[in-house]
Amino acid sequence: MIKFLKVKASEQPLWIEHIKTRISLRDINLKHWLDNNLFTPVWWLMLIIFIATWIIWWKFVDKTKLMEIVIYGLMVSFLATILDLIGTEFVLWGYPNMLLPLMPPLAIVDLGVLPVVFMLIYQFFAGWKSFFIAMIITSLAFSFIGEPIAVWFDMYQINNWRHLYSFPLYIILGLTVKWFVHSIITKEKKSSQK
Repeated sequence: MIKFLKVKASEQPLWIEHIKTRISLRDINLKHWLDNNLFTPVWWLMLIIFIATWIIWWKFVDKTKLMEIVIYGLMVSFLATILDLIGTEFVLWGYPNMLLPLMPPLAIVDLGVLPVVFMLIYQFFAGWKSFFIAMIITSLAFSFIGEPIAVWFDMYQINNWRHLYSFPLYIILGLTVKWFVHSIITKEKKSSQK
């Protein structure tokens, strides 16, 4: 039998160094969070925003379409978290203040504000044209109001990124997930009619 690998990847020196560096970064992140984030005014603000966002959502969500809306929100949250992890991994942006010292780094946005706002838009703007217009307005607000406010509160740090770059991403995220959810619903309806 031919051996393709002489040394297993997990035994290569560069991988071992990678793991040691990640352990060091984990420890630094936890220390930073405990010493500089936990129970600070910004931490309390993030906690309040996170909880209030979900309370507002529950008050206004159309409970007759709960499954569809939640699927949309989960997909938005999932993709936003992936994009956030990519951005932080490539040091495009960072989060000096975090609610929790875990991934995703900005849980209040990836798991709170963004999916909740997008779910409400999905619910109230069912048609594609109105949804698209609502997504443009929301993307403008997130990119040019929300992100600068987060920078000012030191929740968000831009390294190799610009607010302008976020603008189309929010729109693409909302539209892509709407298309995906509608595709699933259409296939389900066709299958049930057979």
